[in-house]
Amino acid sequence: MARLPSSNNHEFSRLRRFWRGLFRGVLLLSIVLPLLFLAGVGGLAGYFASLAKKEPVRSRSQFTQQLDNLSQTSHAFFRDGTPIGALRSEADRRMVRLDEISPHLIQAFLAAEDKDFYRHPGISPRGILRAARDNLSRQRVASGGSTITQQLVKNMVLQNREKVLERKLKEGLIALRLERVFTKDEILTFYLNSLYFGKGSHRRNMLGVEAASRGIFGRNTRHLTLAQSAYLAGMIQRPAAYDPYRSDTFAAGKRRMKTVLNRMLKNGQITPATYEEALASNLEDTLVKPHRESAYHRHPFLMAAVEEEAAKRLMDADGLNPSELSAQGLYRTTLEQYRKRILTGGLRVETTLDNRLDAAVNKTAANPHLFAKPITYTVRYGSKNHVVKNAPEEVGAVLLDVKTGGILAFVGGRNFETAQTNHALSARRQPGSTIKPLLDYGPALDQGMITPGTVLVDEPLTVKIGNGETKTYKNQNEAYQGPVTARHALKWSLNIPSIKLLRKLGKKEAFRYLEAMDFPIHPRDGEASAIGGFTRGFTVAEMVGGYAMLARGGIWEPPHLVEKITDGKGRVLYEHRPSPKRILSPEGAFLTVDMLRDVIKSGTGRRVGSRMPGYDLAGKTGTTQNGHDLWFIGTTPQVALGVWIGYDINHPLPDSRRAKDVWSRLFRSTLRTRPELFPKGEAFLPPETLEQVELCTVSGQKATENCRKAGEGKTDWVRKGEEPEDLCSLHAVADIVHGGDKDYLADSRTPADFVLQQSGVQFPPDSSEARWYPGKQLPTETDPRESQGIPDPPRVFATPAPDGIRLTWFHSGKESLVGFRIYRDGSHIQSIPSGQPTRWNGPPGNYAVTAVDVAGLESKQAVPPAMTPLPSTPAGLTVSHSAGVTQLSWHDVVGTDQYRIYSASKPDGPYQLIGQSSRPTAAFSTGDSNRWYRVTSVNPQGESPPSKPAS
Repeated sequence: MARLPSSNNHEFSRLRRFWRGLFRGVLLLSIVLPLLFLAGVGGLAGYFASLAKKEPVRSRSQFTQQLDNLSQTSHAFFRDGTPIGALRSEADRRMVRLDEISPHLIQAFLAAEDKDFYRHPGISPRGILRAARDNLSRQRVASGGSTITQQLVKNMVLQNREKVLERKLKEGLIALRLERVFTKDEILTFYLNSLYFGKGSHRRNMLGVEAASRGIFGRNTRHLTLAQSAYLAGMIQRPAAYDPYRSDTFAAGKRRMKTVLNRMLKNGQITPATYEEALASNLEDTLVKPHRESAYHRHPFLMAAVEEEAAKRLMDADGLNPSELSAQGLYRTTLEQYRKRILTGGLRVETTLDNRLDAAVNKTAANPHLFAKPITYTVRYGSKNHVVKNAPEEVGAVLLDVKTGGILAFVGGRNFETAQTNHALSARRQPGSTIKPLLDYGPALDQGMITPGTVLVDEPLTVKIGNGETKTYKNQNEAYQGPVTARHALKWSLNIPSIKLLRKLGKKEAFRYLEAMDFPIHPRDGEASAIGGFTRGFTVAEMVGGYAMLARGGIWEPPHLVEKITDGKGRVLYEHRPSPKRILSPEGAFLTVDMLRDVIKSGTGRRVGSRMPGYDLAGKTGTTQNGHDLWFIGTTPQVALGVWIGYDINHPLPDSRRAKDVWSRLFRSTLRTRPELFPKGEAFLPPETLEQVELCTVSGQKATENCRKAGEGKTDWVRKGEEPEDLCSLHAVADIVHGGDKDYLADSRTPADFVLQQSGVQFPPDSSEARWYPGKQLPTETDPRESQGIPDPPRVFATPAPDGIRLTWFHSGKESLVGFRIYRDGSHIQSIPSGQPTRWNGPPGNYAVTAVDVAGLESKQAVPPAMTPLPSTPAGLTVSHSAGVTQLSWHDVVGTDQYRIYSASKPDGPYQLIGQSSRPTAAFSTGDSNRWYRVTSVNPQGESPPSKPAS
């Protein structure tokens, strides 16, 4: 067992250790300084001396105040000052004396962190020499070499995890001083009570060995086994990486435990037998089962988010650069240190959250009927299949104050106990088409490249991807609409126009708009980003922040959760200061919003718009490839709300409407809770620099009467003085003649009665727009057909019709025909152009039909043969009933081939056909003597009117 020195004769011991420490410190510096000098750090000795002069000489009471700082509880508050709750409870940390801790645990920590603790003066020459060797070999500060005393200084005094030379020298200097005023046992006690172990079975943060022992193994430190002690000692460098409540991190933690046991064996602290016994123990069975009551009780996602956000803001206040820390591999460890400071520093954390709104949206999102039932599916990782069992649809939602960027409420997920990922503030997902207003349309409108009425061609778009291969971008429904306005393209979320806009802007220029709003752009992000295909994606908060920028007239405020942090004495440690940044011009922002209004009113978001009458809403849907992510983001002039739906492990969602439906429910809950945020009649107002003009939706030019006739002239916004000068050159009215299966422009030979005057669009020959345009296109070719002489007459047939006569005719179909003329009693009454149905109804009379060709030559008149009249209506219908059989009879009709019998429950019907007969009688087996019957007669010309009903 390791020797635990006594605290008796403290003054003598302290004096002796002071001189011994001073001697070792001088010796250490005499070794380290030359090494650093040889590495190119000249003048370091003088620098160290200056640091020693600047660093305050702390007394025992001052040290104690800093080292005891853990005992102060921090609290979080809603924006109105209502308390959210304590960031931790006393159950998360229990102070413990050294004599209350298992010797196994003390030995494990000494073996893992500082085996020479009881022999060095606060800094370890051996450790620093090893660190100096590593750092010199790597040409950067890569290794620590910190003793337990130095770690305590770093964690509780300096509170700075950067491995920079100044901090390391300060750390060593303060460690030497600390050892002069405290015994080794006191230092070790402070250290063991200060350690952060992550989250325990209750999913609350654990501070100190006693809290970790109880939170993970359900026992106090006095009764820990060797294996449990080694596991805890191995955790402190990376608590989250060795979390025992996740299978992958628990496995990593057991490997780390074995490393600690190896060191204990090597140091002679345990025997080979106890080593093997500890390795063989079933550690998993000794873990405390996760508590049913989740972390932070009522607000699990909220409290976890406040904790992390506040830690980041303190890092900002201390001037730490996350990018530099990440490059050094220190970001997570530094963040954990600041998180511990937030939890235990007795701080007041004021948030932007609205108490009532946050409760309302989370209560709404907790309704299981809003989501599909959990499913089980298989995904492929590399070469292996992995079964995902009982996966729930997850949700992330953020409600943002448009003017301040403050997060008023958010939904982090469905169940914190089963999944701690914050899907609102942390998880990055592909944004799908919700990115189009921020990356494609907004920047293009901002730069004046387009107006809402600018015409873009929706068509297949092919790009080379290397090795001679190509990729074709398609719309989601694989259909194309040809020339469309930018407004229409965004309204229906067409992919091709978005990609064309990104190409026109240039990838670098387009990404500049996102980067200005702190969107993380990956070097591999490319052209597919125009339609939402990013390497990593974005959080819901980031996306909603972009839409809030649009609603605020192009001014962006970073979405934030923490408003202010003060210490126990009321001193401000951090305060959010507005930092408005113009991203889009007022014109660009309004035009984008106005286009997004159409999405809500009559586009892909109309399902939302139909449920929210009376509110000025602008929004956008988003669906990623294979339907893995569903989005809806909408904004009013006051607040913006975004919703994401998906599975944590990608899988197609069963209902494409889910995000819109959840958004609608959350929006309604905010309306009920804070109606003052949504005054009816409040609207997005256009800048005075804009005006409305009527434009053609096919050419983008000024609309003409012909555009209006085609229904393709619409009023839209442009910047004043920038309306198009030219009238539409595509819409026209033309004289058309039909020939065969196509139309031609009529020429001077075309008979006037076969010329059709039509409105439409006349594209230039070989135009790509012409291929995909779905509207009426006028021909560009004049009728080239030649007359082949007087045409043959058609074959004509006439049959009776209720209002007179029905003519039908047939013709050989020569290409030179332009149509047919109908005559009644010798007078021309109608012309039927070629290509229209060859039939006509008219009153009784003597009819003839002729064929006419392109030169106006007319065939002989064709007269239909004599007509057979329709049969007469049967008369004398009688009905009788006998022994369950109904008998019907009526007068026979001359020239009738068959009779049809109809039945109904009432005299006025409705009647249904129940049978047929070739004779004027019929019989049916029926038990109902109260039914009514009618009869008709039939011949080749048709069916007579029905007889009078009888029963």
